[in-house]
Amino acid sequence: MPLPKHSLFLFRKSPLKLVVGQVRFPALPGFSDGSSIPPFSKAVRGDYPRSDKENQISFQLSGKGVEQSAGETLWRFSTRDNSWAVVLGETAITLEARKYSSFDEFLSRFEGVLTAAKEVLEVTEQTRIGLRYVNEIRYPGAETMADWSQLLRPEFLGFAASDILDGPVERTFQEVLWLRDDGVLAIRHGLLTGTAVPPRMGEIPASGRFYLLDLDYYRQEDRELDPTEILTKMRRYNSVMYQFFSWTLARKLEEYMEPEPCEPK
Repeated sequence: MPLPKHSLFLFRKSPLKLVVGQVRFPALPGFSDGSSIPPFSKAVRGDYPRSDKENQISFQLSGKGVEQSAGETLWRFSTRDNSWAVVLGETAITLEARKYSSFDEFLSRFEGVLTAAKEVLEVTEQTRIGLRYVNEIRYPGAETMADWSQLLRPEFLGFAASDILDGPVERTFQEVLWLRDDGVLAIRHGLLTGTAVPPRMGEIPASGRFYLLDLDYYRQEDRELDPTEILTKMRRYNSVMYQFFSWTLARKLEEYMEPEPCEPK
């Protein structure tokens, strides 16, 4: 059964913590010796004036919570307030947004990133594209799955939100892979404590209970890098994820988020 169509809203109390667009490609010549970094930095400096070299920390979400592990060396180019960042690795380029206003702004920035990757880094091939939304949904007093059963669709939450279990559910976590014609939508969700997204420098990390809804739409395919085609696919991915997100919300939670109608582009 296809997803029901929902009107397009912007939420004043949006639970969105992180938006990520990424393109993976074969290993980048000149990355390990650093020769490709200065010209790329110059190309994006107007929008992302801050640059930092960092060792990646991977955050894996599981039934045990959020686990960290060491990863590869990355270069991060960010805005002064760290709301937007371009992250360059040897085999991937990523746009991160922590202050999300509209998908059109995100696509416009991502187009600039892809143009720099193609023209400056001379990336000609792609192996994977992906678009990800990480939502930390919080509601006053919502501590148990019984509470969340009044806020999210029961058929989405599953048996953990029913009264079949004798006693409260402390934590849940589930991953569903939805195979689609144009890629895979990974749906990770569950009741957790604290935060799934590390705070920006100077921010106080969130605390307390929240419901995680992490949507990751991707396609693995070796082909020529085509920025126009990538942006078209990501617009379609965004539409599907928005419809799924809207479907999960009970009216009580939707109204709490203070939706404001907006015109589709």
